[in-house]
Amino acid sequence: MSECPRWRLTAPHYLNVAQYQDGTKIEWEHKETNAINGRAVRKLFPVPLMLNPEDPGDFNYPGEIIVTQEVEGGRPMPQDYIFTGAPTRDMEPLNQAAEAESDKHRARWIHPVETLPPNGGMNQDEMNFMKTMMADFAKQVGASLPQNNATVPREDYDELKERLAKLEAMIMAQNAAKPESATPVRRA
Repeated sequence: MSECPRWRLTAPHYLNVAQYQDGTKIEWEHKETNAINGRAVRKLFPVPLMLNPEDPGDFNYPGEIIVTQEVEGGRPMPQDYIFTGAPTRDMEPLNQAAEAESDKHRARWIHPVETLPPNGGMNQDEMNFMKTMMADFAKQVGASLPQNNATVPREDYDELKERLAKLEAMIMAQNAAKPESATPVRRA
């Protein structure tokens, strides 16, 4: 008799679980009646079960959710949720059978964001092209590319500070000239 792989859930999952532990099937039922002959048509569709390890209502063991896969010749524990499909990266293997099954699928668990190149997706040729294009643009505009540790010249800073002070004085003068608006009286 072989061992059934068992995992502990560490994050919420939608799993294809055939039935609850009490034997109730997890299905969605669609009913419709044929308008011509009056016969009822009933279709059952399996739906995934949401299992959240932070929700005590989902626990099948004290403080945790244990899931298993049914294997030929193996006997799952009576309290385990039996699911179909592949394990995920958020399932912690509890035995060697689960570790072996997880290893089969580990290559598919690479997160797409973690595989992005650090330079924003550009290869070296594209980066060189962008640098050249920016340098040409700067020549056309008549400006130079900013250096990494470039500082603003003191004259420019003083001029900007002076313009800002004038602007603030103008706004204060405009606000002082405005009469205060009367608040409307509400009548019931």
